[in-house]
Amino acid sequence: MTDVLRRAVMRDHTVHERPSTPLELLFDLCFVVAVAFLAAELHHGLAGGHAISAVAAYALLFVPIWWAWMSYSWFATAFSHDDAITRVLTLAQMGGVLALAAAIPSATRGELVPFAVAYAVMRLPLILNWLRSAYADPVHRAFAVTYAAGSTVAQLLWVAGALAGGGGGRVVFVAALLVELATPVLAVRRSPDRVFHPGHIAERYGLFTIIVLGETILAVSTGLVEVVEDGLVAADVLLAVGCALVIAAALWWAYFAALSTEALERNRAAAFFWGYGHYAIFAAIAAVGAGVRALVQGLTAAPASAASAHGSGAGFAVGVQAQHGAGSAGAITVAVAAAIALFALAAMARAAEHRRPIGHLIGPAIGLLVAAAATTAIGPLVTLALVALLCCGAAAVVRNVHVGERDGDAAVVEALATEPDPGAEQRRP
Repeated sequence: MTDVLRRAVMRDHTVHERPSTPLELLFDLCFVVAVAFLAAELHHGLAGGHAISAVAAYALLFVPIWWAWMSYSWFATAFSHDDAITRVLTLAQMGGVLALAAAIPSATRGELVPFAVAYAVMRLPLILNWLRSAYADPVHRAFAVTYAAGSTVAQLLWVAGALAGGGGGRVVFVAALLVELATPVLAVRRSPDRVFHPGHIAERYGLFTIIVLGETILAVSTGLVEVVEDGLVAADVLLAVGCALVIAAALWWAYFAALSTEALERNRAAAFFWGYGHYAIFAAIAAVGAGVRALVQGLTAAPASAASAHGSGAGFAVGVQAQHGAGSAGAITVAVAAAIALFALAAMARAAEHRRPIGHLIGPAIGLLVAAAATTAIGPLVTLALVALLCCGAAAVVRNVHVGERDGDAAVVEALATEPDPGAEQRRP
């Protein structure tokens, strides 16, 4: 009975290690579905020749998905004790995440009411968790109540904006977003002490980075399916999926080399920048997968169109046009998204440690933007290969910088440990 009615008080943040719980990992699994649905819509837009509108819808709709995950993660690091009531409320929120994912396709077409309602309902269990913690923990009651109140107001505004529609609805959406962003800042100011575990938060964000990297891994698998179904060894498709796998590995390498689990331990004041800034990293990395899928579709569309026209000149022309349309849009998306990820990663690394050099990330990011701009001239496959090369360069350099810093710190500690104490002789009897 004590496990069911365990008091939801602030957790002990002085413990050395605080790993993610199985409940948190199960919660993340639902966001795999939501991110996959949104990335699929971006892929369809890129392949269908609506790149600008598709990217805009993707960037806007990724905000509530990212915020829902982030809100739960910061609650969990503060109060979650994984008791039965917390589990039931979290499972209810997971059902809401799946409903939110189901509403994504209609939301990209402008039908925002189902999406907004699903989002608001999905956030209700978390609001109840905040209120439960406010009741159980008088010391941090103001902190929890501020979170609950701000979240409640924001959900009402999201729904009101969707119902209003038009220009008025967009104004209400902006107000809802501002309330969401301001709530954690106001809540933390009302807490007498620290409300998060740095190691736990760093681990949670790292795990979600792996989730969004899964979109690129999925794109690799999709490209291989195309090859297997055609019964041919398509060199261009194999090159594309190979580059995509290298890009995913390089971004993973660069992220965990630049932002270790000790990052927030070194500078806990960077928590807000860390939390908000990861939106760019998450959205960009997931967009890489959508871009790769569009590029692969462009590569396979040309031979299919040519074959359907029995080798006629018109069929070949249609095939080439499809290849350069979807393929170029996909390659540009991959290059720009990877650049955004590296820029954001550099900002996160600098926020965690002010004196840390970030030129080794900025340089490749600028190179990625140049490659994106040159896609029309050099072709999508060359662009993708350049993206893979530049990402590998960034990962290799950031790893060397990180290892050098770690070795330097170890040398300092060793020197301090072996340095003779000038007062030791005087203290001897």
